[in-house]
Amino acid sequence: MASMYDIFQTDENLETGGIWLDYGDFRILIASAGQGNKKYIRIAERALKPIRRAMQAGAVSNERSMVIMSEVYAKSIILNWQVKVDGEWKVGIDGPEGELLPFNEEEVIKTFGALPNLFLDVQEQAQSTANFRKLEQETDTKN
Repeated sequence: MASMYDIFQTDENLETGGIWLDYGDFRILIASAGQGNKKYIRIAERALKPIRRAMQAGAVSNERSMVIMSEVYAKSIILNWQVKVDGEWKVGIDGPEGELLPFNEEEVIKTFGALPNLFLDVQEQAQSTANFRKLEQETDTKN
């Protein structure tokens, strides 16, 4: 039987050092969007503070929320982005025309804006406690 520690305790190194999300021809190294990632907490609080009352009142549109959070993620969650080119991993982001764009905050934000479903998947994975549990990563490595 799993204890609450087995379920909710995460590996601090994984939370800040990140895990790879493998999408086949591209992969993204993400940190946790949880309490163990102090950089994320600090940046998110700073970004959300000016609109906190509007959020509580339900007056922030989904689009505005996505823009703010994609900026927060670009600054604190996305640690690396790689594309497979001729069978080798290269740092960069696939552009809409197949070109290799530089990996930087601006391109991450643009990519998430163009592909909101990708952003939602990354957000879901970054918020998943299971992805950052040491036991889970050891099990995944063995498989």
